[in-house]
Amino acid sequence: MTFNLWPGNGYIGLSLSIQSQIHLIPDPSVPFISSGYSPVIRTSSKIWEDSNANIIQMRHGLVKRIQCFRINDDRSAYVTHMLYAHRRRSSLIVQQINTTNPSDETLDFDLLQRTQLSRQDAKQMDTKEIEFDSSKDKFLMITYRLFTQERTAIIVVIITNKITSNIHIKPNGQRKETILTVIKYSSLIHVDSLLNDTYAKDWEIKLQKQAKDDLFEALSISFENLLKEHIDTWSSIWQSGFSISRSLAPSIMNGDVINRTIYYVLCSTPSPLYDLQVSDTKRMELNQTLFQIDRCYESHSTLVGDRLWRSPGDDLAVYQLTYLWRTTLLKKGCSSLMLSGVNGVLQSMLLSIGGARFHNHHLEMNLDPKELHRDMFFRSIHFGKHFLLNISITVGHDNRAIMDVSIDNENGQAYACDAGCLDTPTKLSKKPIRFPVKMTSPSTAILYITEDFDYMTQLKDTLHVKEIEIAPPHAHDVLALHRHGHKLGGLPIIFWIVLGFLILVFHLFLVKIVLNEMGFFKHTTPAHSRARVL
Repeated sequence: MTFNLWPGNGYIGLSLSIQSQIHLIPDPSVPFISSGYSPVIRTSSKIWEDSNANIIQMRHGLVKRIQCFRINDDRSAYVTHMLYAHRRRSSLIVQQINTTNPSDETLDFDLLQRTQLSRQDAKQMDTKEIEFDSSKDKFLMITYRLFTQERTAIIVVIITNKITSNIHIKPNGQRKETILTVIKYSSLIHVDSLLNDTYAKDWEIKLQKQAKDDLFEALSISFENLLKEHIDTWSSIWQSGFSISRSLAPSIMNGDVINRTIYYVLCSTPSPLYDLQVSDTKRMELNQTLFQIDRCYESHSTLVGDRLWRSPGDDLAVYQLTYLWRTTLLKKGCSSLMLSGVNGVLQSMLLSIGGARFHNHHLEMNLDPKELHRDMFFRSIHFGKHFLLNISITVGHDNRAIMDVSIDNENGQAYACDAGCLDTPTKLSKKPIRFPVKMTSPSTAILYITEDFDYMTQLKDTLHVKEIEIAPPHAHDVLALHRHGHKLGGLPIIFWIVLGFLILVFHLFLVKIVLNEMGFFKHTTPAHSRARVL
């Protein structure tokens, strides 16, 4: 499957493609703005041809390209290029190029760095070399203006390493190149305001200082610690998640598509709860929005929306996918939850996948019992300030779906009941509590969860259920289609073809025996008189 190699952090984003440019994300609700500048370094050779493979590590927010240069029949040099947009330092893009030469000769490689802007409507204001006391490297600082179609402009400042165009790798040697790029940009400014030279110059000076400060901080940290910061942040974000059993049925969405889509949306969403430039007061305020989740998500499961899971082939498609998801979630009651940035957006997506909705003081899951053909697991759903919810849906040996619900804090007060809430609410704990999947008339949610026992006992009197029964087992051929790719059960198709062929041969042989006994195959042998010898 082809992926768009897109790392982003909600402030900037870019891809590892040949046409790669940094995209500015001033607001997730508006289209990405192409900066016209690409920081991606290209490695090439005038002598050896190369082949490459691309890797995207969604869990860590990293993209990699591995290039192999064939030197002879026995040896190949290889280059590993890693790229990421730092999740905590939103203005920082980090690249590391590792070159390994296992041969007995010195190898020369060309490093291509583009310093020219590719946008025709960009006006370059200043370009100069700068240095920092904490680094021996030289850096290039570019200041320019981007103009949009709405008579607005953005002032952009970029600082990046100035690299040598050619490197020499000694026999059996290695070389590492680390390239840091910092980009700062203004808000959208009306072009008339830029006629005021003092106003425009103040913006440029302000952004240049911010860019220098951000790069100075990054230079004071080792590459290993920068990478650890980034990976730890992504790991914290992925604390919550969703998994689904793999289906072999044709044209059915699996976990790779779901993970890829969630990753692209998160890469295009800021993370103020982790951003080092956000004050503690602001961070605490935003953290409170994670618990303002009333009415999210007010619709059926987004698993049925094909447009929400399309693979974005280019950078524009990444924006279109992100915009469609944000619009869907905002229109379905998740606006307050999404204020916290990437964490709230992830929670909103998980609720939408499960058809789950917060209503007053309870959470209800509105999945259709008839559609629960596959195992699902919702991990670390925010519910209350003292615990996280885990909800597992599995299809048992009797082909019926069952639910297991738990919380991550033994001291948390949470109660749950199944469809209709006719049974006494059960207190949740770290040990999963099992509930059957039931069907009611009229239809109700299959699961209810609340922190208030009295509220739950009152809730059942408001549901007005007439009929309730355990959901019937799913048809065997439907489950077989998901599990084996066909409706014939667990054995491969070739087995059934061979078995059918043997049965056919056996019956043909049996028919032949019967017909032979009936005389159909008897032949009269002509009589020959015996010759006499005289």
